[in-house]
Amino acid sequence: MPTVLSVTMAIGSHKLSEQGAITKRMTAIEEMAGMDVLCSVKTGTLTLNKLTVDKSLIEVFCKNCDKDSVVLFAARASRVENQDVIDACLVGMLADPKEARSGIQEVHFLPFNPVDKRTAITYINESGKWHRASKGAPEQIIDLCNLKEDARKRAHAIIGQFAERGLRSLAVARQEVPEATKESAGAPWEFMGLLPLFDPPRHGSAETIRRALDLGVNVKMITGDQLAIGKETGRRLGMGTNMYPSSTLLGEKGGHANSDVAGMPIDELIEKADGFAGVFPEHKYEIVKRLQDRKHICGMTGDG
Repeated sequence: MPTVLSVTMAIGSHKLSEQGAITKRMTAIEEMAGMDVLCSVKTGTLTLNKLTVDKSLIEVFCKNCDKDSVVLFAARASRVENQDVIDACLVGMLADPKEARSGIQEVHFLPFNPVDKRTAITYINESGKWHRASKGAPEQIIDLCNLKEDARKRAHAIIGQFAERGLRSLAVARQEVPEATKESAGAPWEFMGLLPLFDPPRHGSAETIRRALDLGVNVKMITGDQLAIGKETGRRLGMGTNMYPSSTLLGEKGGHANSDVAGMPIDELIEKADGFAGVFPEHKYEIVKRLQDRKHICGMTGDG
């Protein structure tokens, strides 16, 4: 019997390889065959991870600047080499990618990191004056610019409107550096505007999800994006919009899960949910662990 099973799984492994799926362990084929829950990240798995910006939707906040200025400063705050997806998108919006560094001398570049959640460039313009440009997560840029209450409310309203349409928001700011040193704090930051980023669903994602559902596999979206973005993407892919924020999974103190959310136990909530938004690695672990504790065979795609 063990020989028969090994040969059967070896044949299955070969057939999977012909479809582009490589198995590291033959026993994984048997486990996958019994899977009844599939958790999938959104960006790059359910979506293409090829960002586009609808220029007509760009919101400008600063005086004496327009949408083209917002795009230019966002491109300046991007790398022109070794680009990530966002940098490539923004630099690609320019008529000529060389414009991102045209007429300026780069002094220092702050790459993106999970703490600051923004990039920034310090540069000298043709007049010899020092400036900075920064782009990143809206909340970080809003705080960086110390926006007044009215402007802050307007920004949050726009971010919410973008999210409802499945669009991520990217904020852009600029600053003068009269001290002419890269270490100096510089003058107050000026909030320039918000750009909407659209990451279209991957071709075939909706059909794959439909087939999985037909086979009895419950597909859940696990995303770090905002809840409204997750719901809109779920709607487009036909996987449901019954999604919850990550705050329903882990308590604020001690990392313990909340005992009850929306009138039902957390384990039941996870089972019935179509997905979760704003997640971090610890949330992914918690979701999979609780599903396994309830005797589900759970799969995870993407960077989970």
